[in-house]
Amino acid sequence: MDVEPWAISFRFLRDTTNDFSEERVIGQGGYGIVYKGVDRDGPVIAVRKLYPIREIDDEQLQKEFTGLKMLNHPNIVRLLGYCYEQEQFLIPYKEKKIFAPRKIRLLCFEYMKNGSLDQYIKDASSGLSWHGRYQIIKGISEGLRYLHEGSKTPIIHMNLKPSNILLDHNMTPKIADFGLRRLVGEGNARCIGTIGYMSPEFIERQVISHKCDIYSLGVIIIKLITGERLYSGHFDMSSDRFIELAHEEWRERLQKTLNGMSVEGYSQQIKKCLEIALKCVELDRHERPSIGDIIDRLNETETLIPEEVRAVHNRIDSTHSELLEVHPQELYFPFMLKGRYEAMSSCSLQLKNRGDNRVAFMLVASNPDRYLTKIPLCGIVPPRCVYTLSLTMLQQTASTSSSDSSDFFTLYTTAVGQHDLLDVPKDVVSVEYDYFFKKAQKMPGARDKVQVATLKVICDRPATKSAGRSPSPEVIIRSDAQQVSSIDVHPTEPWIMATNRLGNLCVWNYNTMAPLNSIGDITDEPVHMAKYIARKKWLVAGDGNGGIHVYNYDKNQHVKSFEAHESCITTLAVHRARPFILSSSSEDNDHLIKLWDWDKEWKCTRTFQGHTERVTQATFNPQDNDSFASASWDGTVKIWSICPDDANIITLKLDGNVTEGLLCVHYFTRFNGQHLIVGCEDKTTQIWELGMKECVHKLKGNTDHISAAKWHQGLALLITGSLDGTVNLWSSITYKLENVIDFNLGAVYALGCIEDSRRIVVGCHQGIAIMDIWHQYKTNGKGRKY
Repeated sequence: MDVEPWAISFRFLRDTTNDFSEERVIGQGGYGIVYKGVDRDGPVIAVRKLYPIREIDDEQLQKEFTGLKMLNHPNIVRLLGYCYEQEQFLIPYKEKKIFAPRKIRLLCFEYMKNGSLDQYIKDASSGLSWHGRYQIIKGISEGLRYLHEGSKTPIIHMNLKPSNILLDHNMTPKIADFGLRRLVGEGNARCIGTIGYMSPEFIERQVISHKCDIYSLGVIIIKLITGERLYSGHFDMSSDRFIELAHEEWRERLQKTLNGMSVEGYSQQIKKCLEIALKCVELDRHERPSIGDIIDRLNETETLIPEEVRAVHNRIDSTHSELLEVHPQELYFPFMLKGRYEAMSSCSLQLKNRGDNRVAFMLVASNPDRYLTKIPLCGIVPPRCVYTLSLTMLQQTASTSSSDSSDFFTLYTTAVGQHDLLDVPKDVVSVEYDYFFKKAQKMPGARDKVQVATLKVICDRPATKSAGRSPSPEVIIRSDAQQVSSIDVHPTEPWIMATNRLGNLCVWNYNTMAPLNSIGDITDEPVHMAKYIARKKWLVAGDGNGGIHVYNYDKNQHVKSFEAHESCITTLAVHRARPFILSSSSEDNDHLIKLWDWDKEWKCTRTFQGHTERVTQATFNPQDNDSFASASWDGTVKIWSICPDDANIITLKLDGNVTEGLLCVHYFTRFNGQHLIVGCEDKTTQIWELGMKECVHKLKGNTDHISAAKWHQGLALLITGSLDGTVNLWSSITYKLENVIDFNLGAVYALGCIEDSRRIVVGCHQGIAIMDIWHQYKTNGKGRKY
């Protein structure tokens, strides 16, 4: 039953959004920030807090709002309520504070559980079936017709794009952000249109008409059918060739899906939809069809599909997992190219949870001896998050069958409560999950509660590529790449350097995975920590007996060795501009940090004393050449000055009453304020705001200690590694967990970022992995707008 939008108090909306906290942000567009509103006694809603507006009076605002709230259609986002209040707030005025009025304007919409369409069109071969895509095309068109023709005052959207098409729990598309440009004032919207979806006449001459939206619709339809990859190349080919390529990809996929049934009807429907879309993007707007013509032609395509074929496809769609999206459905393990050293054949499997429930999974190999793991892979996919599994094949030869029906993985999934499968000891994880799923399968209605999927294994040639396959990690599992103690990535050369707990130091070219034999032995002593000093073409290594060794890798010669501590060097940090190195050791008595100046013949110029337990990491401040931070087992982070006359120490005590220590620390910037990310033994990651000198947030979700942390500035990501074997990707803006990556290599000990790249290097108990994390992050809808 339709409900008239109602006035909602600001106090109520503030409570439901947790005082408009950043953790509740679900989108941000040209008109304001959108928050998730959760009320114990009511539905989840989306609350748009409009930006402050000018040049629009209350009467005009009320008129525009009245027209907006009357709109009602299954394919547009429904306005549920609004807030229009005035509050008094304090502002500084002549060295004092006075009260001033401020108008508050918020709009409340129905909450769209499955996010925005831009998450689903990255590739044509992933996610949605053709039937699902067609229903989205039809729904968007119906919604657009309502805006153009179904209301007293026709609405031209002027910013129709995938991020403004939202999907409800049934994947029904609904158009958002319509009519708001007038509501906030023409000059107040922070975005009008998006390049790529804007019509040429608007870009060149600012001509506005219904045909602008038709052009945008055409681009959306093309991308929805072909994906980003093929769409980007359609400008360089004829329309017929473009349709032929897109049609062929879909035809192959449909034949697999329908198990030999005729796909001719769907093939013709795909062609017709592409023809409609290409007509919509004609440069001459007068050549574009009206929205009514588009819907008529779409209706005609539905008569091309026999009823029995449609019934089969509907049944397939209805049994598609509502718990997790699984990609890919077939696991491809490429042969290693000649000249590729040490890397094993790996494949990435993505499990995407678009819901609000925790989902447990268990992945079981039919031939476990063929893979790095011989036990089921288990875990929890958090709500609205992606879980990426890296699977590594131990043996693959040229004679391996490309399609061996006896080799497959079985995936079991089920929704679990907030307290299920928590704090399961690592040594019994597999047993606990196996017992949990067996018990769930015996319960009434188990077929609906436990979903089972079979993923076929295909061994592929290196030259064969398929659209939509996730980039697989490079995995090194030789003995000197195991039990990693440190990772460093050269800033200009394609080199990764790793040390391990056996005392080995190795360097690889990460483009070829070849070891660099040109770098000679640093020392006869076991090495447990190493760093590059790129501007000097040095590498510096700390050994197990407290010695530091410097080596010129360009001239292949020893530079300096000296005794720095009395026990194993566990920390090294290189200053980005000055000739300084910090060191600390595993020594139980002094807990010292020493500063070494190589311009003064490697003299120790300062000793920092204050921690009461072992120092686990020290890192220089990237924005302040005169300070650094250190983390310790004593549960504190200390900020030190390296200026000779400054003995000031800032101590940040571990938040709460937790007694565990800190394992890692890294600087990052958020909203122009400097922060620290601190990994703890209590399985949390703490965020400290340095200006306030307090913990402002905790990142939770791991089942073991946080052992490594990095900030990827280019992607606005916080990256954490844990002894539970996972790497987590968190937004450094909202602190939302976006992706969990399990390399299946045991505990994570060290992280590195390849500069000017989207790749990370992960040092684990059983090996080293290199992965493109941008592909993982973008599949969860990075930057999506409500």
